[in-house]
Formats: sequence, structure tokens, C-alpha cells
Amino acid sequence: MPLSRRGLAPLGAALLAAPALPRRVAAQEDAWPGRPLRAIVAFPAGSGTDTLARFYGDRLGRALGQPVTIENLGGANGAIAARAAARAAPDGTTMFFGTVSTHAANPNLLREPGYDPIEDFAPVSLISINALALLVRADFPARDLQEFVAHARARPGQLNHGVGNAGGIAGAHLLSAATGIRAEQVAYRGTPAAITDLLGGRIQFMVVDLGPAVEHLRAGTLRALAVTTARRIELLPEVPTMQEQGLAGFDFASWNAVWMPARSPAPAIARLNREIVAIGGSAEAKRFMAAMGISSTTSTPEALGAFNRQELARWARIATEAGMAKE
Repeated sequence: MPLSRRGLAPLGAALLAAPALPRRVAAQEDAWPGRPLRAIVAFPAGSGTDTLARFYGDRLGRALGQPVTIENLGGANGAIAARAAARAAPDGTTMFFGTVSTHAANPNLLREPGYDPIEDFAPVSLISINALALLVRADFPARDLQEFVAHARARPGQLNHGVGNAGGIAGAHLLSAATGIRAEQVAYRGTPAAITDLLGGRIQFMVVDLGPAVEHLRAGTLRALAVTTARRIELLPEVPTMQEQGLAGFDFASWNAVWMPARSPAPAIARLNREIVAIGGSAEAKRFMAAMGISSTTSTPEALGAFNRQELARWARIATEAGMAKE
């Protein structure tokens, strides 16, 4: 069930210029927001989602002429923040920076997530597609994927791996299914806490989005053994893919997007989408995200809604095939 750039092709058509707006509608969009905004973020400070939210929050604040307050609500794989965003007043002042975790994985992994990813939210725009990587501490004995698999197979159930979001959960399950390794999963409120334990030796590996790990990779305290996408990434050009190291067809990525509460004003959604698309298409955004190992990717609200439904179905298959029971 790969999420590759080919799978995102339908989004391309959604990036075509929209027809000119009637003057009255354009005036309504330009008048929004007229007051400060808050951005609810699905994961803790220091996470990749938080970093993206702060990048966008700063630039949206400048473009809209209103401050954007970041509100981190970590926990339950993003479900706590998603519940808060779903219940927020649909008055055009709240946006939600969510992920594949909140809008595709949780409904398939949690018995009662406490929100409906489709009915409770108004889609605004996709903002990124995120490669993941298999990370170990610098002193881990394996130097590549084959050596890692051999090491783990020789120690069934003895290695611990950390997960801070659904991308990490699925990436680790897909790796285990493809290689037959068995390791104990340790769940964290967010990726930064898991990386702290990886550095401290309390867990031995992670399959993780790269943003929170960049400084440790540059410092040489962590090492990437493989990336999960079909092609190598700009951030780690020397690190081979899972496919290059023998796992045919392994192609997996996570993603981030922005929503507003359902029934938020249409002019607010349209203006926010317009500004996000402009920011995400800038050379600054592309450089910033490439440095985190991710691809800046925006969309229309309609394209995000359709993509979200596709991802819900894909995660239903992942959960079934990986034997991930609802908690």
C-alpha cells in the first residue's frame, strides 16, 4: 500500500489556477480574519508537526496581519488535539495542523478516537509528504539494513523500538512484516521523547519522520540505515532506500495537512488555502522542508478531502494486514 508521488498525481490537477472570484466573495475573503488566530497542533513542541506549524504560523501571521498562537496538545497519537479542534467554534479563528495519524490512522487504530476525521473537519490544504528512515544510535553494531535484520533476527523480542506517531507505528510494522524481525514496541507522546530514549539506549531503533532527528544525524549521534520511500531523499543522499537493500516494493511516507472545524466560514477556508498554497510553493518553504527530509506539497480543499478518504481506506488495509488491533 505505497504512498508514492504517483499516488499523489490527482493532486496536481487541483493546483491549477482557480477562476476569478466574484467581487463580493473576494472581498469577504480579503476581510478575513480580522482578529487573532489559534493553531492547534497534534503533537508536542519539537515534533515535525510542531516545526511545520510554527513555520506556517509565522508566515500566515504576516500575510494575514493577525497573530497566530500555537497550541500544542500532544497525546493519544494526536487524538487529544483532534478532539479539541473538532469541538472548537467554527467561527474562522481556529486551524488544525494534523497528520496521517489524526486523519487516517487513529480511526483505524482506536476504538473511540472521539472525533470523525471527515464529518468534524473542513479540509484546507495538504502541506507536506514526509519520508521516514530506520534510525539507530551511532554505536549500534549494524551498518546497513541487511546487518540490522540479521542482528534483530538473532535476538527475537530482545530489541525495543520507539513510536511517537502513526507513521512510525506503520513503518515499523511494515518493516517487521517484510523482514520477519520481532521487537517490542514502546509508545511515546511524541517523537522527540522517543529520540531522547534512543540516544540514551533505552530503545534500540525507530522508523521515524526525520525532522526531529536532523540535528542528531548531523552531530553523528544517530545513524540512518535506510529510508522508506522509493527514491533517496535530498537530506540523506548517501542513505539507500529499503528497496535498494532488498525489500522490493517498500515505499511508505507520512503526511501533514491543515483543517478547520466543520462548518467554518467558506471565505475563511478559501483565504487560508490561498495563503498556504502561496507559502508552500515558495523557494523558502521548499528549502526549509527539504532540510527536514520532507516535500512541500499543497492542494485544494477538495483534493485534500478526496486524499483523506483514500488514506482512510489505505490505513484500514494496513491495520488489517499488520494485525494491529484497535485499542
